[in-house]
Amino acid sequence: MAKNEIAIVRMPAVAEIYDFAYESLQHLPKSFRTHLKNFVIEVKNFAEKDILEELAMKDRYDLLGLYRGIPVPLKKKTRNKQPDIIYLYRCPLIRHAVENQEDVKSLVHHVLINEIGHHFGCTAYEMAWMHQHSKFVTQD
Repeated sequence: MAKNEIAIVRMPAVAEIYDFAYESLQHLPKSFRTHLKNFVIEVKNFAEKDILEELAMKDRYDLLGLYRGIPVPLKKKTRNKQPDIIYLYRCPLIRHAVENQEDVKSLVHHVLINEIGHHFGCTAYEMAWMHQHSKFVTQD
């Protein structure tokens, strides 16, 4: 693209990010999907200011997703029946995808797997395994 050209980017709506996320869940290994019961996905344009402050993040575009809950390995030790929540932040996801020439749908999948990995208390190796075996392919 020439310096004076303006890129036109289609920005998926909040509902589309939900669609991407739930489609992505269908591509996870069945052994993981069966454990995703008391679980919610919430899409917001940005993380709230208090969350960014808690995470010591100055730029609201730096947080793409966030897991809030009790990881599966610790669930038996608590009586908390609140659902676990994965937040996906639409505007940061879109900006990251554009800046890195990625597909938003694929990026949502990647972020969702990382946050689900936190839900399960996974190691980096286990998250890499989930990425490899989720068989998610975008169609142009």
